Amino acid sequence: MVAVLMAGMALTGCKSSDTASDASSDASSPSAKGSPASPNLVATVPAAGATPPAAGGPDQATIQNTMSRTVEVATPTVHFAPVASPVTASDRTGGALTAVVGRRTPTADGHGQLVFFWQGNRFIGWDAETEAMSITKVTGGNGYFTVTYLHYAADDPACCASLPPVNVTYVWQDDGFVPSGGTRPTYGDPVRVKLNP
Repeated sequence: MVAVLMAGMALTGCKSSDTASDASSDASSPSAKGSPASPNLVATVPAAGATPPAAGGPDQATIQNTMSRTVEVATPTVHFAPVASPVTASDRTGGALTAVVGRRTPTADGHGQLVFFWQGNRFIGWDAETEAMSITKVTGGNGYFTVTYLHYAADDPACCASLPPVNVTYVWQDDGFVPSGGTRPTYGDPVRVKLNP
């Protein structure tokens, strides 16, 4: 695992001091879990004490289909693919909420990520209509997901965010997610996305 992280840091130009100490891997997911230093690594963790949701979240084919239909407005050949396992939480009424991190593809740098949200099998939307540079963790609880974003200063290189990560909680309310606590960080020019039919 350390060798994989070091190789990833060498490719992105980040130093070992930029790596979290609690990174772990998940062989079933397209990327490993954990490190906020690398945009390719995303942890998905259910919150302690979370009520298990009823079955009924989207299957892998539904997730893939929705992500492949999500494209950049300015470059519609760029779509999304999952980079972490789904995180499922209760909607507090016996239903399931699901959050999955998707990354634009193709990508040369591993950046350009969104969180995709579902209630049951119904796609609700994204954490925003613009890409985040890097998402490092998603946790779920009763009726909410907390997303951790890398936070870049205006002059930071893409490999190495210098500001503390930002947590934004998305609360399930009135058939949608409402951001609460924290503001989703921005970096550079916003890259807007849309969902094709």
